[in-house]
Amino acid sequence: MFDIESCVCFINSKTSKKMASMFNERLIPLGVTRVQWIAMYYLLKHGDLSQKELGEKMDIKESTVARLLDRMEEEGLIIRTLAKEDRRVKYIKLTPSGRERMGELLPEGQKMSELFSRGITEDEIQVFKRVLEKFMENIS
Repeated sequence: MFDIESCVCFINSKTSKKMASMFNERLIPLGVTRVQWIAMYYLLKHGDLSQKELGEKMDIKESTVARLLDRMEEEGLIIRTLAKEDRRVKYIKLTPSGRERMGELLPEGQKMSELFSRGITEDEIQVFKRVLEKFMENIS
């Protein structure tokens, strides 16, 4: 009989939710959510992105991205500009304040990564990543 408790997909999902929740709890006292941190990370790493590109990188719907960006814009973390070539497309850019904020917050990701991987060797992490990549291939 199928046992959900031993199903790797269930275990992975449960673990991911707990990790996301813990990271969010760490960030909220610092004034941002985990999702805002992720958006700022991608904008810092890739520069200006369209709303669609940012949603694809974050793996969230454009409508969800729009609400997220509304809050971030109100907080002065990002600005939106219309694309010259297509005025329906909006590009997102970190403000100087957003860049400074992300500079302060970026180490939090490293701290969480170190916490979550404590006691796990680099070889084990590499095997885990390869297994996750195979899961992704199977999903596709």
